[in-house]
Amino acid sequence: MALTYGTIWGDYGDEKVTGTTQLHPYGTRMVLPDGRVFYYGQTDGAQTAGAICQSAVGVANHDMDLATNTASAGDKSVTVTVGGTAATEDQYKDGYLYVNDGTGEGHIYKIRQHDAIDSSGSGAINLYDGDAIVTGFAAATIVGLAKNPYKDFIVYPTTATGHAVGVAATDFDDDDFGWLQTWGPAAVLCDVAFVIGNHVRVSDNTAGSGEPLDRDGSNENEETIGVASLIAPVTTDYGYVNLTINP
Repeated sequence: MALTYGTIWGDYGDEKVTGTTQLHPYGTRMVLPDGRVFYYGQTDGAQTAGAICQSAVGVANHDMDLATNTASAGDKSVTVTVGGTAATEDQYKDGYLYVNDGTGEGHIYKIRQHDAIDSSGSGAINLYDGDAIVTGFAAATIVGLAKNPYKDFIVYPTTATGHAVGVAATDFDDDDFGWLQTWGPAAVLCDVAFVIGNHVRVSDNTAGSGEPLDRDGSNENEETIGVASLIAPVTTDYGYVNLTINP
């Protein structure tokens, strides 16, 4: 069954549906009648409703500085050589190939499909038809591979290893497909009592939770996810936050 990309218009309760069968492409956007926004993905590990989630951790032998063939402008396939970690079939399907240095640098391309690639081996990364190589590669061109940010998302750790992709709209079992909320009113796990009207950031103390962004010079680098909108919850409760992660 072909999966259709884009935005869908959901009804109340659709955001709480999970399952083991993929129903939409990674990153499908769903808007509810009240304007809340959700993105579709698959979890790596169980999640609880209200937990802040992060994109998958990059693979050190895949994420940059990979040698390539000298792909020409208009090509829809690039041969890459990975480091000492094998890539499974379609590990990066619907993710991205980006040129991090050399001729063609600064471009990013959408990955349609690839076969398994052995450790320190080479394999073809096939791009979507409309996303052919713009500037041909040279011998020194090097690239990186990145998963779709909604594929294999994890609970946001106390030290960031990716970026926030949303708040779990309901409980997930390991490997479930479902929805992450990114915009509008949400219940968010609280680590330190939120301050009404202040920004909420990811916690550096309790994974998957939020706390106030205190602009005191010591905790200003953590990623912000929204603004606290109602009475401050106590620690381990859930606060009412207007999310501003991704509209």
